[in-house]
Amino acid sequence: MKQSYRIWSLMPILFFSLFLLVSPTLAQKTTSSVVPLGQSIQIDLQYGAVFISNDVLLTDDYWLRAGDSIQQINAEAVTSMEDVRKHVNEKVQATIHYERNKKMYTKEITSDQMLKLLPFLRDATEGIGTLTYYDAETNEFGALGHQIVDHTTGITPKFSEGSIYLSSIEQIRKSIPGKPGYKITSHKNNTSPIGGVNENNVYGIFGKLEANAFQDNSLQEVEVADKEAIMTGEAIMRTSIDGEKVQDFAIEITTVEDHLFQFTVIDESLIEKTGGILQGMSGSPIIQRDKLIGVVTHMYVDKPKNGAALAITEMMKKNP
Repeated sequence: MKQSYRIWSLMPILFFSLFLLVSPTLAQKTTSSVVPLGQSIQIDLQYGAVFISNDVLLTDDYWLRAGDSIQQINAEAVTSMEDVRKHVNEKVQATIHYERNKKMYTKEITSDQMLKLLPFLRDATEGIGTLTYYDAETNEFGALGHQIVDHTTGITPKFSEGSIYLSSIEQIRKSIPGKPGYKITSHKNNTSPIGGVNENNVYGIFGKLEANAFQDNSLQEVEVADKEAIMTGEAIMRTSIDGEKVQDFAIEITTVEDHLFQFTVIDESLIEKTGGILQGMSGSPIIQRDKLIGVVTHMYVDKPKNGAALAITEMMKKNP
């Protein structure tokens, strides 16, 4: 079983405002129906490039910095770790060409320096989150409700391809005030992805599910509610905290402001097990009066029962 401990889905920050214009496509989405999900997923993004994950001191006065990307070694293009490893055992000096802040640099390095650099190179990233919805007609999905930012480099990764896998919740570390909890998940190494990722933007990740990703007839479409329909009061958060099981938990929407709203977990069974909101729950759909209204995006570190959400119509715009 492959375990995933990297989590960016519910960062320990207050929620942020998105001031964006309403596009014509938004009006079309307000009357559509989608399937609200709630399954835990592992997300794998292949960069199509090789990045340095930490600052590395090559010599007494020469640093490579986190976020630098290696473009070439000698005269050969570099797009993956496999390209780099071909040069590791050559035992000769190599010339690396790397990019920093859109400028190119060149550095001669020894084979020993190449070995020193190798543990700090990466061509992919992974993490966990929650599936929000999919469109039964097109198989398009949305997840997370916010952008993936690489937790090590702090950059928003460009990627050449991405995949999502269903994951199983193995353990829960409860949230307590001042210390966000998280899920420990796993998925079998030989399992196939259930979908591909083609966008990573401020609204979340988006792509298409495989045709056989969900064959459960109990999955029901619901109407997508416009942001004006979101009201204070009780609602349901749909998420996974036990294996692959998806459950509904009661929340109380406390404030609504344009396309953002805040809520409090009131379901005692969820509070008992998780302490409230966990890292890994971002993307959990929120349903009110049998309509999909929003998506969990953030938590409050000092008050883990409290969370922030984005109106689903805002998320479904996909582009600012």
